[in-house]
Amino acid sequence: MNNLPEMTPVTGNQPLTSLICPLCGGPNACAPAACGTFNTPCWCAELKFGADLLQRVPDSQKGRACVCESCARAKIAAGDPGTD
Repeated sequence: MNNLPEMTPVTGNQPLTSLICPLCGGPNACAPAACGTFNTPCWCAELKFGADLLQRVPDSQKGRACVCESCARAKIAAGDPGTD
């Protein structure tokens, strides 16, 4: 069980309106979540996320919630180049 705040989903194929990382609960600096659309530039476009990192995201948030840069970079530094 996690103690992360519940996220409020946006209807359709839009990002969740949460600025919280689904893995650590810290701020994710997600531009799409802040503006409500995936059609906006975000820091995450510069990184590749490995499959094992993305598998840790809860199913209800997959493809709609942004992992924070700290979690993504920590995984890359640990040897996962994100080539999946």
